[in-house]
Amino acid sequence: MKKFTLALLIIAGCTVSMIILDHEGRSARVKGKTYVLARERFPAYSVITTNDLFSLWQEQQVHGRIVVHLGRFLHFMEVGRSSGGPPQISTIVADHERFTIDRTSYKDFLWVAFQTNIARELYTVFPLADFKKRFDSSSPQKEIIKHEYGSLRIFTTNLPSIAEPVLLNIDASFFASVDAVQLLDDLMKSGLKADIVTICLAEDNPDVTNSDRQKARDFITLLSAHANISNYKPYSPFSKVTK
Repeated sequence: MKKFTLALLIIAGCTVSMIILDHEGRSARVKGKTYVLARERFPAYSVITTNDLFSLWQEQQVHGRIVVHLGRFLHFMEVGRSSGGPPQISTIVADHERFTIDRTSYKDFLWVAFQTNIARELYTVFPLADFKKRFDSSSPQKEIIKHEYGSLRIFTTNLPSIAEPVLLNIDASFFASVDAVQLLDDLMKSGLKADIVTICLAEDNPDVTNSDRQKARDFITLLSAHANISNYKPYSPFSKVTK
């Protein structure tokens, strides 16, 4: 009986320790206050380019985070990959050691976020039409799960249900086929928690139209009923190295 009781105490102790370690790990990754988007007025940033977005993440020193990105594009072109060929490992390693803002673009900033440990998981939320176009349009599937060097990468058409606070970015391209009012309603019903929310006008991406950007600005106006929105500008010249 004593052995059984001791075993139960050991199991309980291990369980409590794991819960505490998990909570401490999450707390260490989140720099500022976390907001439940549907319940609290939260801060958000309007950023001009994807470089500005990446600069903001660097300035906030975020690491090991879940990133939820809403947009039509992957932003995942691998540095060092030749046309039609595999990535050159030596090139990737060399670039990983000295990624700077001026060497990051709309083509690859989410890939760089993975390589520099800003992101450990990535949810890319597509408009339904773009999801069908990019993946198998004949399939009823609306979520695809992949892994990038062991890191979870999910493609979906819906805002995910995640208990952990996220980095939330809404790209102007998302509004090519999505209504701003509907997105706001979905966001308020999502249950998402976040400490950094951004709306990127993507002025560095030639595939994003002026109409998309105007719709993003309209969304910012709607969002201002729930958030305190700041126009972000990089703190320093593009010379800071991510380590």
